[in-house]
Parts: sequence; structure tokens; C-alpha cells
Amino acid sequence: MVISGIADSNASYSPFKPLTAHLAPQARELSQFSGYSDGIFFHAVTDAGTLSVSETRELFNVLESSLSYGDFSDYNELETSNYRLRLKELSNSFPTGEFDAFMASMGLDDSSVVILISGFKHPELNSNGPSLSVDLITSSGTVYSLPKSSSKVQFLHNSADPSINEIDIYVNDQQVLNGLDFLSGSGYLTFPSGTELEMIITNDSAAGSNESILTKSFVINANSNNIAMFHGAEGSGFSPSQPLDIHLRESRVNATSSSDCDILFFNGSTDFGSTTLKETSVLNAELFANVAYSEFSDYISLPATNYEIDVLLNDAFYTRKGLNLNNYNLAGSAITLLSVGFADTTQNSNGEEFGLWFSRSSSGKFTQLSEPVGLADQTDKIAPRLYPNPASSEVVFSSSSPIEYVLIHNLHGQTILNEQLNTTNKPIDVRQLIRGVYMVEISINGMVFFEKLIVE
Repeated sequence: MVISGIADSNASYSPFKPLTAHLAPQARELSQFSGYSDGIFFHAVTDAGTLSVSETRELFNVLESSLSYGDFSDYNELETSNYRLRLKELSNSFPTGEFDAFMASMGLDDSSVVILISGFKHPELNSNGPSLSVDLITSSGTVYSLPKSSSKVQFLHNSADPSINEIDIYVNDQQVLNGLDFLSGSGYLTFPSGTELEMIITNDSAAGSNESILTKSFVINANSNNIAMFHGAEGSGFSPSQPLDIHLRESRVNATSSSDCDILFFNGSTDFGSTTLKETSVLNAELFANVAYSEFSDYISLPATNYEIDVLLNDAFYTRKGLNLNNYNLAGSAITLLSVGFADTTQNSNGEEFGLWFSRSSSGKFTQLSEPVGLADQTDKIAPRLYPNPASSEVVFSSSSPIEYVLIHNLHGQTILNEQLNTTNKPIDVRQLIRGVYMVEISINGMVFFEKLIVE
């Protein structure tokens, strides 16, 4: 039996639901099957409409499609595991909340539980009562209050509109950032997942969230990391005028390999158009091809060495920048590479000139990619030699400076051979390698070079 509703009809509740006792006949004290946890839902949220309940961690399906206030569901016979429950009112576009029902971690094998959905969706309209919550109650009376699921968001300010150099950000009417500068990012902030997050952007001089310059709502997935990119420059002073917007994308906080740097590219230059970035000093390959304005690329992983990047506009060379991953100690890091500013500042309120910048996963200013001045001269002096190539038995590695190490990778990126040299000239036996093409990574004076090796 569940007792729900409001006792005092004169108190401030909206809507008023009278106090009522609800009885579920043929209840279960234990699960029907060994290794299962049987759950019966009850809807006791007086100010919420008919709910659906979905599982979003293991089963990815709907457990209850239509649960009205004051009703019990049928029993759900769930193999004991760690689940995540997402609630959604059928009348609303966005879900109401997401809760971690980790039944296996709670030791609820062979048990039967009441899954009680209670509290108020809007406590401020209901005498400041408890917020909506979900509790598991066992047949012995033990109560487990389920934690809300959460995720993280990093905010990046990439709008080159000079009138909004500093912004404030509100989420669900609560200020989460004050005075975020252009070309700056926040750290990763934690928010509830599986529910509507209304993001409001205001100028830093605004009195509050009611002076919004942009409002947009999102739902983020549980246990995810996300980037919220603020961009655009609109009005008569810009050509073309691009509306202010926020784009949300799942992201990485760290690289997938401790020796690599994982890179995500965002094209944020409003008048530059589709952008291609090509690496010309080591890989001689396109890194990101034809990324349109306001779009994210997929992630790529690169060894954390120094590169030269050609920026192409409509397949024509525009500028060259140095992506110095080694100099910035970015091994093991995940970064967001951004195109910023305007190709033609005279038609865009004399805003920031076009450039490439990158943002780290931590809070702070973006870092601008510089011109690769003198890099070629420095590398030419110490560039390694490999001979013979192709090779069948051994390869000699030589340089004017001591070679620190040599790594030989197959074409799947796996390291096949690792040699610490610390000498200027050293043969390496390659007879154990099968015939084929390999990529050789060579470290000299803290710089990393890549060469192709053919074994016959």
C-alpha cells in the first residue's frame, strides 16, 4: 500500500491531489526467478502528468510506456544488473530526469522492490516540498534513494562579435559562469543527464538571465563529457551574418593513448567557408577535409610531435601554421582545434583576424597556433637517415645528433619494435619483421621524425 497526495486542501499546492491509499494486490516479496530483481513502479508525483520509464544503460528500451498518477505498473522482471531509469512526461518534449538504479551494486539479487517516483516536479509551486526523486524500497523495508545521473560540459567562447567579448552563462536559470572571455573555455562542469538543460547566454553587463541574447535547450547523455561551443556573429556589421548559436558535442577529456594527442576540429570562422587542414611536414596528409562553418569534425589521434598545418580554402592554399604538440607537452591530452575570427575584418566590425587556436580540457585562454618560422631549418640539420631502404636484414639509423629512440609501427598503429639508441649511428636487425611497409618514429633532441620503412 502506498499513501500519496495532499492532506491540506487549503495549503499552497498546484495541482491539489487528495490524500489517498493505493493498494497493489498480489505483491511479491521475492523475485519470480533466481538472479532477477522484480520491480513495480508507482507514480506519486502530484504535479507530473503521465510518465514513461525507459532504461538507458543496459537494455535501452521502454519499461513503462504510460504510468498515470496514483497507478501501479505491472511487475518488471529484470535480470539483476546496474540500470539507469529515464522519466519522461508524455506531454513534454524533454525528459524529466534520469536516475541510477544500480541493483547489482545494492545486492538486490532475487529480490522484489517498489520503485517509488515521488516529490514535486515544481517544488516552488508546491509549498517548497521535496524535489522529484526515485526510491527503491525492498520487501523488508530498506530504502535506497537513487542518485541523479550526471555528465559534464565544457563551455568554449568562439564568437568573434566584438560586442560580446565577455558572456555569462545560465543553466536552468542558475548562473554557472560569470564573465567568460572570448577565446576562453571553462573547465568541465557537472550537470544532470537525461533532463532538459536550458542554456541562456547573456552579455556580461546584463542584469540577469532575462536579458538573454541566446537561449537553447539540450539533453546530455549520462557519464558523458561534452563541449558546448558558442559561436556566430550576426547583424549589419558582419558579412555574412551568422546567428549566435551553441553547438553541443560529446568530447574527450584525455587522449585514448598516453603518447598521442587527440584532436577535434571546429570551424568557427563565419566568413571563411568550408575548411581543409593538411599536415605537410611529417604525414603529408589531410587531417580534416571540407569542414563547413559551425561543424565539428571527428576526433583524430596524432603522435605528440610538431607539425606544419596548411589551411586550404576551396582547395587552395591560404596560410600555414605550426601545430607544436611536442612543444606544448600535449602527449596524453585531448584538445579542440578551432578556426577563429574573420578572413576579411573590414567587412566584419574590425573583429579578430582569422587564425587557428586550440583549447585544452582545463579552463583558461585558448592557445594560438604560430607561424612555423625556422622549423624547417632546424629539422633539416638533424633529420635522420635510414639505409638501406628497402631492407631485408638490418637498417642503419644515423643523424648528426644522438638518436634517443626508434619505434617501428605497423600500419595498424601497433608498436612492433622499440629500441633505445642514444647514439648517432646504429644498425637495427629487422629480420624478425614480416615483409611489408612500416612507419618508423625517431626521436632526436626532443623532436620526433617519421619515416616509411619497407622490409623485403
